[in-house]
Amino acid sequence: MEINILIVDDDRDMRMLLENYLKKLEVDKIHFTDTAQKTYKLLKINNLKSDPAVDLIILDIVLGKENGIDICSEVKKHPAYKEIPIIMITAQKESEYLKEAFEAGAIDYLKKPIKKIEFMARVNSAIKLRKETKARIEREKELLKLSQELKKANQKLEKMALVDGLTGISNRRLFDKTLKNELKRAKREKSILSLIMIDIDNFKEYNDTYGHQQGDECLKEVASVLDENAKRAADFAARYGGEEFAVILPDTAEDGALKIAEDIRKEIIDLKMEHQNSPIADHVTISLGVSSIKAAKKIDQELINSFIDKADQALYQAKENGKNKTVYQSFE
Repeated sequence: MEINILIVDDDRDMRMLLENYLKKLEVDKIHFTDTAQKTYKLLKINNLKSDPAVDLIILDIVLGKENGIDICSEVKKHPAYKEIPIIMITAQKESEYLKEAFEAGAIDYLKKPIKKIEFMARVNSAIKLRKETKARIEREKELLKLSQELKKANQKLEKMALVDGLTGISNRRLFDKTLKNELKRAKREKSILSLIMIDIDNFKEYNDTYGHQQGDECLKEVASVLDENAKRAADFAARYGGEEFAVILPDTAEDGALKIAEDIRKEIIDLKMEHQNSPIADHVTISLGVSSIKAAKKIDQELINSFIDKADQALYQAKENGKNKTVYQSFE
């Protein structure tokens, strides 16, 4: 752990004496200044973008016409130097200023003439304190880094918990949460909310014919079309379960919802995914059930289930009517 020390003193002989003593301690670099301006420049008080420039400051109370206490106070104003120990050097006649020095941020003082043993002991104590502080700061940085990494990992896990692992779109858990929130918003704003339930026609036969791996690819393709058609920020597409999907359309009435549903149905046809054992077409098709609600009642689980059931009933009707169709049922 590198230790840099700054001696602020305008007495050349004192600087040389202190340097001599410091060389016997565990010190890596010794800097010198003799004015406030030079001190602030070396410490980069006005332009410090990283760690403090030094680990300990030994500062004379009197620097010609300048006041070391004022320098101490100015240095301590900078956040980076809050924990940097400052030792004041004072003559006997200046001891009445010690109270001000401590109030300015100094942690210790030495009286002139400097006694070697006392100097070495006090400076060594300050160095030890600084090393402990630096070690603590490093630990805090590591803990902060670990905390940030943990936060990112938790966010990733949370996101994964709400995303369907196969298709990459939202899963049933997030669908349930979103539908409830959007129903509450629709009630609050007195707007219409529409729901599309979608099912891949004869998907079991598709899996039996092409295998489950190709079946997974089919699900991904359908999910991609749904995601692309949920164009507005509030539109929401999810895998509801198995080969069934859902699209939530806020601020969308019957006509708008039916248009989006038909766009989805036609885009699935345009994919031309081969389905040779389908009784409907030689490619993959879907059936869609649509319902809309202008929520006026209390938004509870019973209402939510009824709304989903209504869109499901429309989907069932589309299946009964020959599949590859969109059917709308009004929610009353």
